[in-house]
Amino acid sequence: MALQPPQYEWTAETGQEAETSLEGVRNLIDAHLKTLLPGDAYIRGETRRSTRVKLRVSLDLGPVIEAINGSRQLREQCGLGVAPADS
Repeated sequence: MALQPPQYEWTAETGQEAETSLEGVRNLIDAHLKTLLPGDAYIRGETRRSTRVKLRVSLDLGPVIEAINGSRQLREQCGLGVAPADS
């Protein structure tokens, strides 16, 4: 019996939700790759490299850029200058 390829879609509204969704995507890929080699304790690098998957990611950082700009403007208005970038 042939499997029908499932289609998945996630929506995230916060950085934490995005990270959780990406982790879920990776776990789902791993679970499917493991079915190719039942009984193997881990997924071989060759299996990862040679098995085709389709992944489309759309990322809108507009809201976080707005927040960064707003934070900088507030700091400048308060005479605090711009905070140094994280390393």
